[in-house]
Amino acid sequence: MKTSQKSEARSRKLNQLSVIFILFGLLIVACNSGTKKTSTGEKSYETGVAKFVISEEIHNFGSLKAGEIVTYTFVFRNEGTKTLTIEQAVADCGCTEINIPEKTIGPGKEGHIEVIFNSAGEVGKILKTITITSNAEIAQKQIYIRANVSNELIEIYS
Repeated sequence: MKTSQKSEARSRKLNQLSVIFILFGLLIVACNSGTKKTSTGEKSYETGVAKFVISEEIHNFGSLKAGEIVTYTFVFRNEGTKTLTIEQAVADCGCTEINIPEKTIGPGKEGHIEVIFNSAGEVGKILKTITITSNAEIAQKQIYIRANVSNELIEIYS
């Protein structure tokens, strides 16, 4: 065998080994990509289902004058067997602020969602929606606030 043939054969073997190592590396990465890494604080060992149950889904503030700021706290309960985690709470307008003091609620425990409504610029019968997203068996839950807002400025010019 000539020297050039030997170097070609050696080059092919190196290329084959490189391909094998690359494929092996990809295989290892693919096997690990589906593995969820958990922190020590995470309760990944829990089985069961979280159940978000709220006692009152609609709160009526009644009659308000435009500019009044009112607050109501919704009480909910986790009636499941797994810790309930509230991932987000979104109001349908900027006039509503949401505070959730504890976002993880153990099975059988109660939680609170404080809703602050600013009636400035509102008039008439209003209905505002707050959407709660969690790890519960039904991932999204909606709660509502109602009011009848009188606004003298708007009424004068109507």
